[in-house]
Amino acid sequence: MTELSREKIVDGAPALSGDELRAALAGLPGWELAEDGKSIHREWRFKTFKAAAALANLAAWQAEAANHHPDIAFGWGFARVSYSTHSAGGVTRNDLIMAARLEAAMG
Repeated sequence: MTELSREKIVDGAPALSGDELRAALAGLPGWELAEDGKSIHREWRFKTFKAAAALANLAAWQAEAANHHPDIAFGWGFARVSYSTHSAGGVTRNDLIMAARLEAAMG
């Protein structure tokens, strides 16, 4: 588990600058900043629908526990998770924490 994944979710966290995001994403392989700079996302490929649904469920349960919810899309062979903090108008440290927690849970 990374240090980032151990951090606490903080209400009212501000949106991060582009430079801060790029630096943080270097420690989250596979995660990308959206073109508009307002969200981060990652997509996984699987051999079965069941595996994709399991990842979607994992992200959903983590979100409920932290009260910080991503957009999740999945189907046969894929799952995509996107984090953004709408109240901040972009990506906050909370979004990075949730991405790191999901990565840690996946092993």
